[in-house]
Amino acid sequence: MNSSEELMLLLELNGFDITKFKLKMQLQYEKTGNIELYKHKKYADLVVCHYSFEEDEDYFHRNPLTYRSSWGKDVNSIDQFYIKHPDIEEEMSLKEFLQLKSFNEINRESIIYDVLDSWVEEYREASITQMENLREMVKLLPKKSRKYRKPSKITFLFSIIFALIIMLLFKSPDSLKLNFLGFLGFLSPLIDDYVALLYESSWYSLLGLAAIFLFIIYAVLNNALLRYIREVRSEKNKRAEKTFDKWEKDMKNERLKQAGILEDYVDLVIKKPNKSYLDVTTLMLPEKLLDKFKNYVSMIERRYDWMTKNYKKLFLYIRLIYVLAFLVYLAFFVVGYAVIGGWI
Repeated sequence: MNSSEELMLLLELNGFDITKFKLKMQLQYEKTGNIELYKHKKYADLVVCHYSFEEDEDYFHRNPLTYRSSWGKDVNSIDQFYIKHPDIEEEMSLKEFLQLKSFNEINRESIIYDVLDSWVEEYREASITQMENLREMVKLLPKKSRKYRKPSKITFLFSIIFALIIMLLFKSPDSLKLNFLGFLGFLSPLIDDYVALLYESSWYSLLGLAAIFLFIIYAVLNNALLRYIREVRSEKNKRAEKTFDKWEKDMKNERLKQAGILEDYVDLVIKKPNKSYLDVTTLMLPEKLLDKFKNYVSMIERRYDWMTKNYKKLFLYIRLIYVLAFLVYLAFFVVGYAVIGGWI
């Protein structure tokens, strides 16, 4: 166990609620293929189940419906997996069972259905609980709070306007004259003076470019952080509930397809036991879909943790950039006015 696991285990044993950490670690532990994890509600039991699980290469004693490509090239057919049943004296592979002559077709079919049904039911319960855990994990993300305010849209708008004004001085000063002519016509000569100063003084032009650059950087960072917070928060709204409802329907449909493949397999091997081969990759569609959901929820959890950790720092940086940009912007016009007036 690492230090964080030990700390959280002690907190749980002392009555603290560590549900979010438990769900996060369960998501991580499930990558080992331990299908027993879903049965445990307490973190202490989960830890025992995880660390007592032997990650050996005896994959043929596992549930084949949990097959993963990491199991190796030797695992390729469902008939390689070992089965247990009260009517069978000893444990054997499904292929070996199908070769037995001591059972008639009816008994053989009944035993195979019992074995497959146990696999299907075990996987169904595990996947349903895992989906519930994923939903609960997103629910545990903090709701909207003042601590996580979105960046200001007003400062974003002003940064665009301020940067645009200096851009127009560089590229299209006449457009500024037209805008101001109706009610601030006296600014037209001043605009000409600023434009002339831009062409005469390279350092003054550089000051204007610096103001534009800083305002654009602020606008980009402001918008990026705004979108980031909005996307993370969106996992808390009603749309997220609908998303999980759809996911559960998709999982149910994939499990039904999986069950259909197994039924067709039974019909075949009862008549032709020698054709017992069934590629396990054809059965892993529900597991692939579940992995996709797990990866998505893990990504949301990482993004929220990242935002929680860096929120204050990011806001400080973009505010400093805005203040610096505004100061450079003011310096651009104040210094320019002073030069035009002959004070400098």
